Amino acid sequence: MKKEKSCGTIIYRYKDQRRQFLLIHQKNGDFIGFPKGHVEGFETEVETAKRETKEETNLEVFIFEHIKTKITYRIYDHVEKDVVFFLAATLSDQTEKQVEEILNIMWVDEDEVLLNLTHKNTKEAFSKIMNVFKQSIEYQMDIKLVSYLYQFILPIYHKFDDAHQLDHVHQVLKTSLELAQDINGINETLVYIIAFYHDIGNLFGRKNHHLTGAEYLEEDEMINSFFTNEEIKIMKEAIEDHRASNKCRPRSIYGEIIAEADRDIIPERIIERTVQFGISHYPDISMDQHVTRAIAHLKEKYGENGYLKLWLVSKKNSEGLKKLRTLLQDEDKVIKTIEKYYKMCKKI
Repeated sequence: MKKEKSCGTIIYRYKDQRRQFLLIHQKNGDFIGFPKGHVEGFETEVETAKRETKEETNLEVFIFEHIKTKITYRIYDHVEKDVVFFLAATLSDQTEKQVEEILNIMWVDEDEVLLNLTHKNTKEAFSKIMNVFKQSIEYQMDIKLVSYLYQFILPIYHKFDDAHQLDHVHQVLKTSLELAQDINGINETLVYIIAFYHDIGNLFGRKNHHLTGAEYLEEDEMINSFFTNEEIKIMKEAIEDHRASNKCRPRSIYGEIIAEADRDIIPERIIERTVQFGISHYPDISMDQHVTRAIAHLKEKYGENGYLKLWLVSKKNSEGLKKLRTLLQDEDKVIKTIEKYYKMCKKI
């Protein structure tokens, strides 16, 4: 029997204090389901899911790799097909259907999703994903507060450089909550809020973004309506203390969590974000100048004598920093990596 594999996304957003999911009406087979498509070449499951989602809906998404499920079914009795679905948050609302394959794209309220899906196995996939999602702090928070964060705070990050976009917030949030799981007595709601606001101060310039971001949170009327003065003080101090160049240990465990999560030391990703920041802030310098700037920054921050400090014991960041420092010793490889991301960002 022939085997096939596809990957896709179950995408959500918040609209008018409602949680909504994206459904597509497929031409081939005339059914309503979720974006998905065949794995190509040596793609990972996540790469396939992102690519197919972009092709079918034009949406960029952040995929929660740990929230996934698989369905298996047969096609014409001679093909067995696996479909892996990931939960994903949309990074924009501007959909555009793939006219060759899609009849319609629709956002549907959570309680109407099962009513609209055509196939039983797709309904089961959605239910399994939701069973996991419902255990998360985001799902358990007041939807008025979560909707506000998604609709009014997160979009502000669109104004920042490519290294500080919505995907960065989601990644920091994900890592923050992972770190918080191992700490007794932690308030996950505070961890969640801090992640959304930690870089919001970029609105007023990068230099003092940790201070202006803390003030922004402290003055936010929605935050003040949901949290006590003491809770706001904890969150404000965490944002003030999260900056990598901060020489003093954060004043609370919440500051340590956001500082550690904001590091997120994956060597290639660190280099990519360094290039993105450089292109956004120094658009007129040459590629060679970008390479020089990037290497100097990487060594100053992440080198053996760099200013970055890890305040929590995180295997991911500790190992990532070690790998990055080893990479920095191979200048030819670092240059090629920087040039690769420069050309990707510049679309050369």
